Amino acid sequence: MITEIMRDQCTPFLPLLAEVECGTHFDTANPQHHAWLDRRIDVHFARGTHFFAYYLDDGTPAGFAAVLVEEGPEGVTCMGRTSELLDIAVYEAFRGHGIGATLLQHAEDYSRARGIYCMYVATYACRVKAIAFYGQHGYHITRCAWGG
Repeated sequence: MITEIMRDQCTPFLPLLAEVECGTHFDTANPQHHAWLDRRIDVHFARGTHFFAYYLDDGTPAGFAAVLVEEGPEGVTCMGRTSELLDIAVYEAFRGHGIGATLLQHAEDYSRARGIYCMYVATYACRVKAIAFYGQHGYHITRCAWGG
């Protein structure tokens, strides 16, 4: 089941958020890292990001996607109308079962329902599995910036 979650419902997804935002650099024992992650999430919500959580039938949190929709000013069709998939992640135990694909499809459908014509995704060039995942779902590399 996919449902939109609010800021106070992000706690079960904090380890995933840390993984997708910082990779192995996140130190779970460091309070400054936790404070940084909290600020990062707050900024996402302040910008209008929508978080969608995937729960298994028994209520277990399995993954999430974060989508920022840029609608642009009313009546100005040349601006906005894009979205960005800021984060998408699935807990390791549930990977390979189509949850990521389901979350991606949900993000695309959510964007499309708002008149969005293009959804951007960014990842590091070294994240080969992520690039392959997006490629399997019709995304194309438009630019390669090394790092990460």
